[in-house]
Amino acid sequence: MKGRLRAWGGNLLLVLLALVLTLGGFEFGLRLFLPQKLYRFPKGFFQNDSDLVFALTPGFQGILRNPEYATEIRINALGLRGPLPGPRVPGSVRVLGLGDSFVSAFNVSEVDTFLSVAEARLRKATQDRWVEVVNAGTPNYGTWQELRLFQRLAPQLDPDLAVLCVYVGNDLENNLDPKEGVVRDGFLTERRRQLGLLPYSFRSWLQRNSMAYVFLWNAWGQLRPWVGRDRSDPLKPDKDLFARRPVPNVEMGYRVTSELLGQFRSQAEQFKVPLLVVLIPTELQVYPDRFEGLVKKQGLDPRLFDLELPQRRWSEMAHAWGIPVLDLLPTLRRHSSGPYLYMSLDGHLSEEGNRVTGESIADAARALITLPEKVDSP
Repeated sequence: MKGRLRAWGGNLLLVLLALVLTLGGFEFGLRLFLPQKLYRFPKGFFQNDSDLVFALTPGFQGILRNPEYATEIRINALGLRGPLPGPRVPGSVRVLGLGDSFVSAFNVSEVDTFLSVAEARLRKATQDRWVEVVNAGTPNYGTWQELRLFQRLAPQLDPDLAVLCVYVGNDLENNLDPKEGVVRDGFLTERRRQLGLLPYSFRSWLQRNSMAYVFLWNAWGQLRPWVGRDRSDPLKPDKDLFARRPVPNVEMGYRVTSELLGQFRSQAEQFKVPLLVVLIPTELQVYPDRFEGLVKKQGLDPRLFDLELPQRRWSEMAHAWGIPVLDLLPTLRRHSSGPYLYMSLDGHLSEEGNRVTGESIADAARALITLPEKVDSP
């Protein structure tokens, strides 16, 4: 009897060892040949905030690692990326940039973010005045949080211009449910936990650390019909945005967002700060052939969609409130034949995409800034 138990235990141990080695090899192979997108922010990077729901942690320093990059992170005492803005210097120019992860641009170094590029270009355009562009971009923010952050920062920073950067890919969704995010155990996560076979804490750990888990999760989305469930469609958010026929939740997003833009304009007038809205397009808008190919694979007619529709809707809303708009879609399309403008895995603007964007923002901002009398730079 004991011999049988030992043999059974030994076989079980061999099976477990084989399973571990197989999964380990699968993980290694994915990291080497087919990297997957993991949760990318280090522990402690975010903190809960009573006004903003969540915010970057003041004083945080570290390195953000991804298969495509490794960038140094420093968060100043105001909870913003980059150096702490000092007191205003007479004759200087200060611009406050607001937005989400496209603005914070943690996938590139500080000097390569489009706000830093805009800062350098503005200095040249203003005869080497002391120009400072403050990066208040925060991942996962929408207009709702950006409005409240503007209300917090404008009295402290006294900017000459506020640049509200809109990522048309998900800002409507963020505005519909701005309190969905919450920080747990040092990580930003969804407030409503999804049910699953594995404990939530273990699933969260796997999402942050295992490419094999992410790969299998994505694959499961395509295999769902085998067990009588609907196939997941990663293209659905884009199709909803571009659909010529109105989609209810998208229309609700526009209504809510229009009200937020009106509040933004009112606050900007109160602080006597000119406001510029910048529209950042999705990758599929800049490279429309990719979108057309994807919808054709789903058996759909590309003529059902209008890739420029989000830009028109955002422009109409902003103009209705008297806010000038910079639409980056035409500019990025003109540069689409050169170096790729988005990172293939991370999905945000590449270094080249940041450069083109920063130069365009600087040129648009220059027309809205009233230059004070020039004095010696600090």
